[in-house]
Amino acid sequence: MKKLIVLIFLVCATGYSQNKQVLYDFSGLPQTLLLNPGAEVDHKFHVGLPLLSQLSVQAGFTGFSVYDIFADDGIDINDKIRNAVNNYGTSEFIAFNQQLEVLSGGFSLKKDSYLSFGYYQELDFLAKIPRDIVDLFYDGNTDIDRRYSINKLASRAELFGVLHVGLSKRINNKLQVGGRFKIYSSVFNASTKLNTGSFYTEEGINNIYTQHIENVNLLMQTSGVFLDNGEDVDGSYVKNKFLFGGDLGLGLDLGFTYRLKKQWIASGSILDLGFVKYSKNVESYSVKGNYKVEGFQLVFDPNNPQNYWNDLKEEFDNSIVLDTLYKSYITLRPVKLNGSISYSFGQEYDDCRFLINPKVYLNKVGLQLYSNISAVHSYIAATLFYERRLGKHLQTKITYTADPYSFSNIGLGLSTQFGIFNAYLVADNLLSLRNLYNAKSTSFQLGVNFIIKHKN
Repeated sequence: MKKLIVLIFLVCATGYSQNKQVLYDFSGLPQTLLLNPGAEVDHKFHVGLPLLSQLSVQAGFTGFSVYDIFADDGIDINDKIRNAVNNYGTSEFIAFNQQLEVLSGGFSLKKDSYLSFGYYQELDFLAKIPRDIVDLFYDGNTDIDRRYSINKLASRAELFGVLHVGLSKRINNKLQVGGRFKIYSSVFNASTKLNTGSFYTEEGINNIYTQHIENVNLLMQTSGVFLDNGEDVDGSYVKNKFLFGGDLGLGLDLGFTYRLKKQWIASGSILDLGFVKYSKNVESYSVKGNYKVEGFQLVFDPNNPQNYWNDLKEEFDNSIVLDTLYKSYITLRPVKLNGSISYSFGQEYDDCRFLINPKVYLNKVGLQLYSNISAVHSYIAATLFYERRLGKHLQTKITYTADPYSFSNIGLGLSTQFGIFNAYLVADNLLSLRNLYNAKSTSFQLGVNFIIKHKN
């Protein structure tokens, strides 16, 4: 049963990264401004279809896949669970991220400036689980003198809304820069980080074994999770929290696009330089202390009975102190870094070999780097991409990404434009479509926009 519980925990918790490598710098899509506020824009005006301009879902687990456990390959499931635990790294992470763009729009102020704005909802979860905790839960404390540490244990879960406004401005023929200002309104948050402590067993003197809990210092902070008495969670409550009735914070995105040469372009961005201050329905828990137990000597004296279990509990409570805190706290937003370099080629000619549009190239290849920096877990990813225009109405992009989940992640993006109507769909880890249960991560984004472009 214990083995089944740890399996269910790890599989059900499988949840990603916020690396939108297919969408990043995807030509002609206004959503690229959310990934690089300094992206080049040739729109005169755009508006996203409300609630459908962008739906994004990303999930992943670096430890193992569902197929590793439940594959119909004749191997006993207990052996497969054991193999999965044996192959577990020193610390693996699981994540889930979902975004829904509620409103989206933008318009050009002048030929060289573009103002964009909108509001989106985001649900984000990330947890880092050390190998020691998995081994302790799976095998128990069978290893004498082994210290099972919680030092790498950290997690974050939050639901919030973001109101944003950004400006992309062309400085000269080579440089375009941009920034985006954000206001966060949090519905709930739960986080734990920088935990320390260990558990170990050694041979005892007065008993067979001595159990030690050593240097424990654990803090779990929550806001909006435990509500005041009589406060109901309904539609109006959540709506109020999303619309700046929750805990508030500020953020900033910065980005640029630079033309190194006529066909070479470099771009980069730093996203979510910001914080949220949590002060509403705050309830946090602190656990600190040291504890050692070697059992107790049983004394059977009917004239002086002893309540051994109460004595043991009292000793534990005096050694390991649990405090409930109601102080406000501040969390920094996870910072995302993007950078890319690309080369465009293949201009379009008519039958008489006249250049149709000197500014447009049919092909683009390049390299993109991504990094996520947070208190819970940080990592990097690298992407090679090829972008291709197919006629007037279809833009495609193919990517190959190496990240903590996989070194064989193939992605595809499609964007169509008919008149002012634009629809797009991007997804990655397409090789896993042959066997979805063997995938360690998945990601997709889709949406509908109405775009009016400048006339060439």
